Amino acid sequence: MEDSPTTADDTPGGARDRFPHAGELDLPEALDGWEEMYPEYFQFEVEDERADYERDRFWFWDKKDSTDPIMPWDMAISAQAWQIAMAQNTSRVFAIPPSMSVDVRVIAGYAYFTGIQVEDEDLLAERAEIFAERSEYYYDNYDALYNGIWLPAVKDIGESIRALDVPERLPDYVPDSDITEAKGQSTQTLDVIRNYNRLTEYALEGWQRHFEFLYLAYLAYMQFTETCRELFPDISDDAIGKMVSAVEADVFRPDLELNDLARTAIDLGGDVPDVLLSDRTPDEKRDALARSEEGREFLERFEAVEDPWFHVTYGDGFHSYKGSWIDDLEAPFNHLESKIERLEAGEQIGRDFDALQEERDAVVAEYRQYLTPDEREQFDQAYETCMTIYEYAENHQFWIENWLHTIIFGKMREFGRLAVNHGLLDDPEDVFLFDRFEVAELLEEVCETWALGEGAFVTGRWCDRATERRRVFEAAKEWDPAPALGDPPEEVTDPLMQMLWGVTTEKVEGWLDVESDDGDTSRLEGFGSSSGRVEGRAHVFTDAKNIDELEDGEILVAPLTDPAWAPVFPRAKGAVTDDGGITSHAAIVCREYGLPAVTGTGHATSLIETGDRIRIDGETGEVEILEKAAATQD
Repeated sequence: MEDSPTTADDTPGGARDRFPHAGELDLPEALDGWEEMYPEYFQFEVEDERADYERDRFWFWDKKDSTDPIMPWDMAISAQAWQIAMAQNTSRVFAIPPSMSVDVRVIAGYAYFTGIQVEDEDLLAERAEIFAERSEYYYDNYDALYNGIWLPAVKDIGESIRALDVPERLPDYVPDSDITEAKGQSTQTLDVIRNYNRLTEYALEGWQRHFEFLYLAYLAYMQFTETCRELFPDISDDAIGKMVSAVEADVFRPDLELNDLARTAIDLGGDVPDVLLSDRTPDEKRDALARSEEGREFLERFEAVEDPWFHVTYGDGFHSYKGSWIDDLEAPFNHLESKIERLEAGEQIGRDFDALQEERDAVVAEYRQYLTPDEREQFDQAYETCMTIYEYAENHQFWIENWLHTIIFGKMREFGRLAVNHGLLDDPEDVFLFDRFEVAELLEEVCETWALGEGAFVTGRWCDRATERRRVFEAAKEWDPAPALGDPPEEVTDPLMQMLWGVTTEKVEGWLDVESDDGDTSRLEGFGSSSGRVEGRAHVFTDAKNIDELEDGEILVAPLTDPAWAPVFPRAKGAVTDDGGITSHAAIVCREYGLPAVTGTGHATSLIETGDRIRIDGETGEVEILEKAAATQD
């Protein structure tokens, strides 16, 4: 990737004391015109009074959610949804005392965040009272609220989107029913415009739901962590993590369903294992399985779990172009192949849930025995609250970023296909190159062109604009954004920045060292998120598309992980990520599988190459490159 040039202040010794401001970035010429692709209110200003506000704040690249640039329309269900749903949840809904909200900006498709803190003591007291009352209600009624209201509501949003009718093309003539039912005018065009608006509304509604419990889950974990540190000053992050492991979260279901399908294939026998282990494509495998009784039974079980459990995105859920398992079924069949091979070799697949529960309960019991009755009551209350809601920290990721986003992107492709069939776009995927307001304009022009009748003029400007934007977007993929912008704080105190994004004082200092080419590039530090110390060959992945290439015993290195990665964790020896804290997906999953993990290193994927021999310490959060791949090959 092309590095982001910077012009930040330098100290005499060469170390940087701040990051560049947005206006100081010298973007590659190939990115000229990126500003036209994203709403103006998400862009950094250069001269007006908002520019002064922006320059006075510290912004960090949200690498957790925008490791790769986000397409203009995808931004509608990411940064645009976050800005409202995420901000109002902390500022207006639950009034989280120290954290007012998070502000968002975009540069060439990459999101930058800044946390807005509450410093006024009177306002802190006011918000603390509101938060205590509202959070207590949610904690006390979590099961009824989540299973009785939240999950059915999210599923209803998804099914409502599926039900939106989008024609492949508008008809040559309206149906006779428009005449016989005295509709006066055809609703064909109105339905297109109405259903697109409904889609965007449903998407935004989904993100209102996304944040409903999220911060409460993280805050419950944070409160439990603080309680543990108060009662056990020397306790490690890993010990705390083990106390909340063995969670039966929905995010693990895709992998569990694949495990059951692999066992089913072996139990059914016949030609089922051979077909699944063959080099055929997913469609060819399904055709072959349909020819035998055992194969048809397997297909019936496979199709019974496709929805929802194979609605897993190959990326983090914010990139339409990365696709989903259900789009091509490559990932499920590839994972089935490796799982069947392991079962036939006598190996165990999946996590030993009972053993994990026993280990968790043993750790809790060990620490509880040192407490007085009053301390034990304090500990039990914090622990019970945390365990009640902690599953949501993972569940929301499956239901919103994976299941719901897969449905949303699929419906958008139907609108893209409609635009293609009326000559306004060349490719259905091009619809994602326009923001949600531009797509509304595009679809209105589709309707206007159709309404003018056969032989009406069809503009080529949407196709031309899509071609140019595709070029800019591909250039954005090659650009390496600055890790942060502006003056860093003397100390990072925002607990949510630390837990969700892994942004700490030490992390920021490390970014400055890397940006100034200072420091030891053979060592990295992050969060010790799952205990254990291992050495091994690193395998670096930028997304989940090819993760089945991970070999047994390799250490997985990635920007971050999400549900699509879960099936390969049993093969890994450990994991290292650029982003995320002790509550990140990688941290949680590694604790569930008993793998050492270091999260939030900042730039592991930039410094480590596939084939490097590395050592990771999941207790201290240290990663060391022992031998580079080139030296190993020599």
